[in-house]
Amino acid sequence: MKKHAKITVHGKDTSYIVRGDWERTAEGWLLSYDEPEATEMGAVRTELAIAPGAARLTRVGAVRSELRFDPNVPHEAFYETPYGTFPTVLVTHSLRTRLGARGGLFEARYRLTVGGAADEHMLRVLIRTEEKP
Repeated sequence: MKKHAKITVHGKDTSYIVRGDWERTAEGWLLSYDEPEATEMGAVRTELAIAPGAARLTRVGAVRSELRFDPNVPHEAFYETPYGTFPTVLVTHSLRTRLGARGGLFEARYRLTVGGAADEHMLRVLIRTEEKP
């Protein structure tokens, strides 16, 4: 059953709070929300699918990307923007989750290489279900 959620996102260069949906799936959990305009990406829908020991972050809209978090397994993909398409490689150093029907915590530490330039990142997402606003 899909529940409304308050979502707090902390990354290397960003921090914001949005509202979205949280639901149990056959594979684990699915979080979906619209990125805030403050990210300057325009209209972007984000989905974070979390399974035991792995996760997939998909963005669709003004930009398109898919990041797969699977500890110590490199994942190659593309980051599509209005300015061009860039190859990416993501290597997850650590993945930590504490999830349940009322929300929880997702945290990943990883190295992301975009177009040949690599940088270390952290993504921390706190999910709290709530009554429909």
